[in-house]
Amino acid sequence: MAQDTDVPLTIALAEYEHLRELSRAVHDQSAARFTFFLAVASAATAVSAGLITTGSPDGRVRPAVLAGLGVLVLLLGISVFARQVELNDRGRRYAVAATVLRTYLARRAPDLTAYVMMPTLDDHGPFAPEPFRRHWFRDLVSQAGMIALLNSVLLGLAAALAALAAGPPWLAVTLAALVVPGSVAAHLRVIRRRIARSADRVGTVLADRCLASTT
Repeated sequence: MAQDTDVPLTIALAEYEHLRELSRAVHDQSAARFTFFLAVASAATAVSAGLITTGSPDGRVRPAVLAGLGVLVLLLGISVFARQVELNDRGRRYAVAATVLRTYLARRAPDLTAYVMMPTLDDHGPFAPEPFRRHWFRDLVSQAGMIALLNSVLLGLAAALAALAAGPPWLAVTLAALVVPGSVAAHLRVIRRRIARSADRVGTVLADRCLASTT
């Protein structure tokens, strides 16, 4: 006689495996986009350096080419930054979903709870999940934060060059000094607002389902 199928366990394991695949896909996409952006930015920097050192003597074509490369990298950086913020947000929510399912599996087998090292809603263990609300420096050194820094440097350089063409050098330096931190702050605000919205959404779902909050 065939044993009865444990339907809840089968569904939970299938969902957990699906979450693992989604998390892996998000990680791979995020790393690939970050690597691609760094490669493009490095190539543009190398080309720009070559044009500056070996460009045409009259310098008429060189500024236009340099400006074009800068605009290309900046537009790509903005696009990759937006996508990176979205992928990071998905990864955090997938991690919460995996934690919830792991909690269900651990509660089904309480004798194994002490051996589960990955975090659950009942015990974060040695691998506590990354908090949604964290210090801004953590966001700055993330992949999205690194892209934000590069975008801000490009904006500051563009502002400085524009000011240098129409005013004294001190004006260009002052403008760049204002644009770069202002741009970094704007990028960080986008990151942190997305994290806050996601944290609120996760907290609402966990509260509605009478589960402990992991945020």
